[in-house]
Amino acid sequence: MKHTSLAAAMLAAFAVSGSAMATGLITLPATGFAVPGGTSAYATCNLTGDFGSLESTPPTFSPNGGANNTCAVPSNNPPVSGYSLVVSTPRNIRINNITIGTVTDQVWRNAAGTSCVYAAKIRLNNVDYNPSSAGTQYFEVNDFKRAGFRNRGPVSAGYNFVTRGGSASDEVLFRVGLTSTSVAHVAGSTVAQPLTSVAPISDNWVDFTSDVNFMDPDGSSMRDSSWFYVQSGCTSATPTAVTGALRFRQTGQEGQPVVEISVDGYAPAGANTNQ
Repeated sequence: MKHTSLAAAMLAAFAVSGSAMATGLITLPATGFAVPGGTSAYATCNLTGDFGSLESTPPTFSPNGGANNTCAVPSNNPPVSGYSLVVSTPRNIRINNITIGTVTDQVWRNAAGTSCVYAAKIRLNNVDYNPSSAGTQYFEVNDFKRAGFRNRGPVSAGYNFVTRGGSASDEVLFRVGLTSTSVAHVAGSTVAQPLTSVAPISDNWVDFTSDVNFMDPDGSSMRDSSWFYVQSGCTSATPTAVTGALRFRQTGQEGQPVVEISVDGYAPAGANTNQ
């Protein structure tokens, strides 16, 4: 994510549609979203910053409205009113036998035991994930995927952004959709909502597009993701982890190799990682 002027960031904020006034989780319909030319699995959330090529503008959460609020949830404690934290587990993100970061994996549940929010937050370390290559390769999470939501609809999603002062803050969520296909960003030319011919709808996976990297080749870095949320039907059973339910994708935004890391993660009872 490159830094740009405040004026440019404000112009980018006004480029987002009027729906950016609304805060909170948004529903991801199994039929997708109507867009010019057809249908997209993706909803747009915060499009300021050109998918991380420029500096993003965070949500405002103003009680009187404001820009960049689509998909944005004001609180992580709880992310949805009336839900209680059931479990929170830190998990290592590993590649080439190297721990490159962690993901905090959580489940929140309503009192009736019928609806859950599955939460995840990524932090990447100051680590070379491929020391056999010259230089230092920092893994970049362009897309984070979560599995297990088939037959658990309706599915909603969103994010919680935190600013900690100075350059230490989360990266925003650019878009989110019911799909297993991550579409690589090309600076200045990426379609915000790819058609289903490019990214088919999958009612089992939710894909979050962001730009998380301890040391980003484009000149500025956000090592922490926002909290990423999926709300779906669930049961009162004790949450268990599903093998490979969390996926971290480097899609080559700055010319890096295309890489996916798979990690166990909480999912609704009976879930699987089928497409």
